[in-house]
Amino acid sequence: MLKSRLIDELRKRPDDLFTLCSGLVQIPSENPPGDTSKLAAFIRDHLAVQGLAVEWHEPKAGRPNLVASIGSGSGPNVVLSGHLDEFPAGQGWTRPPFSGAIEGGRIWGRGAGDMKAGLAVALTIVSLVRELEIPLAGRLTLAFASDEETGGAWGTQWLLANVPAVHGDACLIGESSGTWSAGIGEKGVLWLRLRSRGVSGHAAYQQGTSAVAAVRGALAAIEPMHGRRARAEKAVAGVILGQRGAADRRWGRGTGRLADTVALSVGTLEGGGQVNLIPASAMAEVDFRVPPGLTTAAIESEARRRIRQASRGKVEVEVFNQCDPYVTPPEARLVKHVLANAKQLNRRKVLPVVRLGYTDGRFFRRAGIPTVVYGPAVHNMGGPDEYIETADLLEVAAVHAGAVLDLLAPGAA
Repeated sequence: MLKSRLIDELRKRPDDLFTLCSGLVQIPSENPPGDTSKLAAFIRDHLAVQGLAVEWHEPKAGRPNLVASIGSGSGPNVVLSGHLDEFPAGQGWTRPPFSGAIEGGRIWGRGAGDMKAGLAVALTIVSLVRELEIPLAGRLTLAFASDEETGGAWGTQWLLANVPAVHGDACLIGESSGTWSAGIGEKGVLWLRLRSRGVSGHAAYQQGTSAVAAVRGALAAIEPMHGRRARAEKAVAGVILGQRGAADRRWGRGTGRLADTVALSVGTLEGGGQVNLIPASAMAEVDFRVPPGLTTAAIESEARRRIRQASRGKVEVEVFNQCDPYVTPPEARLVKHVLANAKQLNRRKVLPVVRLGYTDGRFFRRAGIPTVVYGPAVHNMGGPDEYIETADLLEVAAVHAGAVLDLLAPGAA
């Protein structure tokens, strides 16, 4: 009965959820520059009105992290994780980027789906659990971090290293996924910076050593690594196989085969300064996405070897972002509860998937914490006129609420 009460109350008051999401969108938290103080203060005050004590951790100025808990200290600890920062608004909007307008079944604005919606879901669930005085056989913890869009070093990584309450028994993240899929794993990421120094000289006389040529040769040497297929363990391979057709339909043609292959992209290129001079310096930054079944260490080692051979030691390699692929087992209780609640409450069949991009979920999984990413589809993410569907948002909130009570109030249906 408790679970039914919670879901019924949520569905009777959808405008509370939508209005909260809209209010969060109206507070810019663009990263860069990364200052989320105003948004964090709004959330702290919102929770304080409900009598919740909020821990404010600010390891880097302007990038606070918030932690709050309800329930008892005994029993499991379920973490609702989210990030406070968002992409810069950019140009090209047909409406104000921070309007938070609720129109035509949509909530508009930068960060609406990535991820003010997920924050609103977590805050709403905590509020309703307290209001309805639902007894929890454990703790429900909010962990809201800054710095997700630029790597997470001062956000979730810092929280997991310094705040014991964030080490839960399960973690649910309302990051955008689409109501058709639940992210139980993510490809690993490896970012390499390649630098070369040459000797400048007049191009007409060819008396110099081109740093650009060295970097070009290094990039050509690692290009064959793109598309390499990995062998994941049987359960994960089954998940990847099952998502292929759906991924093509939802994410775009060709995306279905990316979950178990290495993806390589050259993101930046710099070199030289004048067309008629042989360039004395060059730099390139390379993004590898590493599927389950491979490690970033193995990819790094091979890339370094190929670059060293191709450039004869003239190109230096620096790693500036690295995290292995991690997957929560499909049979984990959290995964089963998310899928079951989507089916029971929304009549929706949800596929467990390995996400192509990463979220803060990778840090929880690396710490051994079962983690699922389930949120509304975000339209135009990172571009102008970002929005989410209110129907998606309500569906996601119901699934999160149901899964939380299945874990913290078993038998309360």
